[in-house]
Amino acid sequence: MTILILGLIVFFIFLLMRKYKTVSSVITAVVLMAGTTTSVAVWGLAVITRGSLIHFFNSSIGRYEFYYLMAAWYAADILCSAKIISNHIAYKKANYRASRSGIRKD
Repeated sequence: MTILILGLIVFFIFLLMRKYKTVSSVITAVVLMAGTTTSVAVWGLAVITRGSLIHFFNSSIGRYEFYYLMAAWYAADILCSAKIISNHIAYKKANYRASRSGIRKD
């Protein structure tokens, strides 16, 4: 389970740090992040309905701790989405300035 968590963190860092040349790639990245978080939330809510504890990240947490964890995870998704969008805007501005000066940057 720990390797899955590390893989997920690396995947999110990759999404956060890469260049986004098109709007569709930005949308895909944001949907992947939100989809992953929503999948974990749905799974957790399904587990919580059967009991008061959930086994999450190699530990047992209660119902309210899970709610707080998911709220923090969604907040992180919002911040990462804003960063991805700002990276895309910065990329477009840099390419626009480069194309106006005759220099092509990729």
